[in-house]
Amino acid sequence: MVTSLIPTSWRQDRSPGSTEIDLRPYPSTPTPSIYSILDSYGPFPIQSLMIGICSDGFPFMLGLDNPRSGSILVVGENTQEKSQILRTMCISACLINRPEDVSLCVITNKPHQYAELSKYPNCQAIMSPYERAAGEMIIEFSSIVEQRRSGRERGESLMLLIDDFHSIDSILRDFSVYLNLKSLVTNGPTSGVWPIISIEPGDVHSSKGQLLRSFGTYIFEKVDNDHAYFPDNESFKTKDLVHEPNFNIIVGGRLVPISNLLI
Repeated sequence: MVTSLIPTSWRQDRSPGSTEIDLRPYPSTPTPSIYSILDSYGPFPIQSLMIGICSDGFPFMLGLDNPRSGSILVVGENTQEKSQILRTMCISACLINRPEDVSLCVITNKPHQYAELSKYPNCQAIMSPYERAAGEMIIEFSSIVEQRRSGRERGESLMLLIDDFHSIDSILRDFSVYLNLKSLVTNGPTSGVWPIISIEPGDVHSSKGQLLRSFGTYIFEKVDNDHAYFPDNESFKTKDLVHEPNFNIIVGGRLVPISNLLI
């Protein structure tokens, strides 16, 4: 089993009584491709995927059979970088897992960026957020969660990726779709259904803030001024310890720096 969101760059100080995490920079190296990392460190257990690469060069993995990390929110201003994180998750999931173990659907207003996924049988659909079927898909995924919570056999892990939360505003005007997405974000991972959504920093404090606070894991693009992310929160002072990588993954209140991968 892959333990959910194990940051391989956390190097513990083993001296007696110490609980500090050593985040000293590692030597910078050229950014590898997702394929070279999977070849170098695989094979990986089923129901796992890769999010990025830690500063020590090891992959940062997510175990889809362990719901502790909760739903995943990718926050950043750089649209390309956010999409790259989502694509890394998708492609690694397809390369590591059989369709009967992990399948996925993508809602995106940039379908050309996900065209490569269509060659993998794990990918069930790539659709525009402006299609009516996108709202129906959210409701269907939420329905699967409810069926599994009421005793239906769990089956494969399911991933629902929404690239750009703002792009689904029109379908969220249907209150039924909104309620089903909220239920999916809150309850999905415990039933093997994983919402993974990207969002602009300005939307973090939108009227849908209650929904966004239901996510268990946050992947933040590294910025010079974190005020856009945490305007009134003093609990992230450890950001000063973060070094070169582009993204900070917050799991259980800790910051874990990762770099993106080439695809």
